[in-house]
Amino acid sequence: MASIPVLLETFSWPTRSAAEAAFRRILRDSGYSVGDVISDPVHHRMLIELLERHPDQAEKTGPGVKEFFVGRTRDANGVFVGANAIGIWIRRVDGQEVDFSYLSAIRQNSLMSDAKEALRTEVDERRQEYREARFASREEVQSDLSGERIENFRDAQVIYVSPTWGQLTYRFAESEGGWGELAVAPASSGIAAVGSRLADRSQAGRWLIFHARHANLGLATASEASRRRQTSDLDWMPLGTND
Repeated sequence: MASIPVLLETFSWPTRSAAEAAFRRILRDSGYSVGDVISDPVHHRMLIELLERHPDQAEKTGPGVKEFFVGRTRDANGVFVGANAIGIWIRRVDGQEVDFSYLSAIRQNSLMSDAKEALRTEVDERRQEYREARFASREEVQSDLSGERIENFRDAQVIYVSPTWGQLTYRFAESEGGWGELAVAPASSGIAAVGSRLADRSQAGRWLIFHARHANLGLATASEASRRRQTSDLDWMPLGTND
């Protein structure tokens, strides 16, 4: 059976177990105590992006996420665990506190997260070619976020400048009738882990055209990319009416 990758907007892991380990380190090995806000901007970004995968994302998010914090799992309704068990919690802008369950987000997915992973796989080769072309030129490679020089190819991460990845994929899904209309084919089997793709190949072709027309790629370090300000998927609209 092929490994199942976990692909977020900024972060990715080759397997679900690798993703689980990364979020477990935030909870267990990052110096946070019970009640502490998860203040590291990289950790916050990871959690925001993972929340998008959660099958109960709308219920968990409510009117918006103010912050994440470490809480005791026993405080979650209907959860029976040891007195010292801890987890990552969400404090919403309305003051309500809800448990996150990052394992559910990694293991269960949602229609939107599955579709986004397929969309990312469809354009992955294009993104890698862009990064290689930037470094193949004789010009100094600079971050499109900070303007600082990127010394190492491995330090360079392809980003979506404007529109963001969330905005680009949201509007494409909207043009197709919604996330539920983007059917996903299972990941290919074999030695190498291959991400899922769109089942409808004519739809995949439309996505590639949409991406070529509207995507504005750039480069930044992983640290810079993880610290980008979160923006609403609704804050961008493609020009024209036939997109």
